[in-house]
Amino acid sequence: MYEFETVVLLATIFIVIYFTGSLRNRSLLVKYSRIFKRRIQPVSEFTGFRPFGNSGFRAQSRMKCESQLSRLEIAVSLVDRENAMHYPLSLITKESDMVTMWAFISSKPMFNLEIRSKRTVTHQRRPPGIVLETIRTDREELEKYFIIASSNEIMAKKILRDDEVSSSLLRVKDYLNYFLVDMEESRILLSGRLSEKSLESLLDFVIASGGKLPVKSESSHSADI
Repeated sequence: MYEFETVVLLATIFIVIYFTGSLRNRSLLVKYSRIFKRRIQPVSEFTGFRPFGNSGFRAQSRMKCESQLSRLEIAVSLVDRENAMHYPLSLITKESDMVTMWAFISSKPMFNLEIRSKRTVTHQRRPPGIVLETIRTDREELEKYFIIASSNEIMAKKILRDDEVSSSLLRVKDYLNYFLVDMEESRILLSGRLSEKSLESLLDFVIASGGKLPVKSESSHSADI
C-alpha cells in the first residue's frame, strides 16, 4: 500500500513540476521576445520570430540603412524547467538560460577582436585561422573582468576607449561569456547568460560595438578581392 502511495506521490510531483516549468518557460519566452522587439524596433526595419516550443526561439532583424549593421539574429535557449532532474543538477552544473547573437556588418571590419569573461568558464572556441594576441587595455576596470585579444592592438584599444562601448561592456560583465569580431566573416558573435535584466544590456553592447567598429571602404574592399 505504501509503495502505491509513494508512486502516486512521485507521479504527482513530476506532473506539477512539468506544468509549472512549462508555464514558467512560456512566460519567459514572451518576456524575452518583447524585450528584444522593444529594443530592436527603433533601429530595424523588420523583425521575425521562429519559436521552438517551450525551449526557446530564434529572431532575425533587418537593420535600417543608416546602421553599420545589416542584420541581427539571436537564439534564445531556455533550461529544461519541465524536467524534475534539472533542479538538483543545476546546483552542480550552474546551468542557466543562454542567448547567442550574430550581428552582420555591412562592410568588412579592419581587425579581429575577442573578449572572454574572467568570471565564467566558456567552451566557446575561436574559429580556426584567426590568430590573436592578448592585449592590455588602458581601462583597469576592463582588465578586472575580461581577457581581451586582437589582431590589431591599436585599433582594439581605440574602440575600447569609446565611452559608449566601454560602458555598455562593463554593464554586461556579469552576463557576457564570449564576444568576437570576425573580420573574415564580417560579423560579431556573442554568447551570454540570459535573464530579463541581461538581454537588453547584451543587445546594447552588440549594437554599440557594431556601430563603432572601423570598417574598410568599398574601394579598399574591392581592391582586397
